[in-house]
Amino acid sequence: MQGRANTKERVFRYESELKAALRRELNLVEPGLVEADGGRERIVATGRIDITARDSNGRYVVIELKVGPCPNGALEQVLAYSSDLEAETGTPCRAVLVASEFSERQRAAARRARDVALFTYEVARVTLEAPPPPQR
Repeated sequence: MQGRANTKERVFRYESELKAALRRELNLVEPGLVEADGGRERIVATGRIDITARDSNGRYVVIELKVGPCPNGALEQVLAYSSDLEAETGTPCRAVLVASEFSERQRAAARRARDVALFTYEVARVTLEAPPPPQR
């Protein structure tokens, strides 16, 4: 699903922008992480996985992306996707949730959950300025 982030600053406007950026730099999430979905969302019983990857040990990693602050229900969502993929493949899966920020409640829940990690992203502000006109 695509939508605008309700944040004071524009971080990413659409989830597709965040997904494309992260797919190019999966090693920032974890060294050795590689795409395992052919660049397309994988459909499982409870929804669509944003990015399915494999770690350096060949284990599946389900990555769910959120533009802006993590909304309620996102941790439940990524855990369900991970559980579905584990059931489908018969191999253990880990879950990664990526957002610009997480509440203390979400962080506490993630510490309690099995094989889930929270990652935040930050985008440097880029300012483009036109060069001064040539002097005559």
